[in-house]
Amino acid sequence: MDSSPEGYPQLATLQGTYPQLGIYRRFATLNARNLLYLQAELVDLETSLHDYTREDCESEDPEKRLHSKNWYYLSRSKNGVLDSQWYTMISVREKLKEYNECLFQQRQLSTFDQPEPGNLDFMNAWLTDPRHGNCALEGVDRNVWEAGKDLLVVKPDTLVADSFTRVLRRPLTALYHKLRVSRHRAADEESNIYVYDEKSVVRAADMIGTAISSLMPILSVVVLYCIRDMLTRLGMIAVFTVLFSVALMATTKAKRIEIFAATAAFASVQVVFVGSTSV
Repeated sequence: MDSSPEGYPQLATLQGTYPQLGIYRRFATLNARNLLYLQAELVDLETSLHDYTREDCESEDPEKRLHSKNWYYLSRSKNGVLDSQWYTMISVREKLKEYNECLFQQRQLSTFDQPEPGNLDFMNAWLTDPRHGNCALEGVDRNVWEAGKDLLVVKPDTLVADSFTRVLRRPLTALYHKLRVSRHRAADEESNIYVYDEKSVVRAADMIGTAISSLMPILSVVVLYCIRDMLTRLGMIAVFTVLFSVALMATTKAKRIEIFAATAAFASVQVVFVGSTSV
């Protein structure tokens, strides 16, 4: 990688080698502004087309009155070519094509993932590190990644994860790096870049999430056993039920109906326990 000239060539080599670093500006505001202008142009053309159509229909010229009924006379009208129904329709056709293409592009852009924070931090560190990017860019685009806003990543995030896993991904990767760095060979020794399989992170996060979900019922039983006041017990049942449902939402990808069913079962077990210990 270091054999590439500094600047755009070396940065392109980095992003081409590691697609997860293919982070670029989305230009959401500019795209939206472009769509607004195209929309305004189409509205203006639509108004003109309506006016020219009405004029043709109300004209004393019999051929013009046929423009709304006979395409042959409409397409071959010679009077007022620039200010005519057919010429305006041709302009509408061209502008509609451009507008629709921009709409589809905007919709496709909205499906791109945001860059993973760890990868974005790495990009910023690489760009300023004298051993790597060495202030790779010096133009007005040099702060694109430092700002960290309006960005997308070309490679989709293949990590099938819940919000809990996404939160843990960065600290778990950092911990894994610290534990393995002494005996794990860098993927790019010249640039000192380490690449890890995200499956290990997912597996670790799943284990932590499962442990938390499994401890919740045990913890509730212990707390309810230690409390003797019935009103306090009922209050703690409500608290643990809410915590259990939140834990399921955070650590699993279960549907709402599945979470509701599991929470209802958990609450029923607590009520049965309280009833059995209060006798």
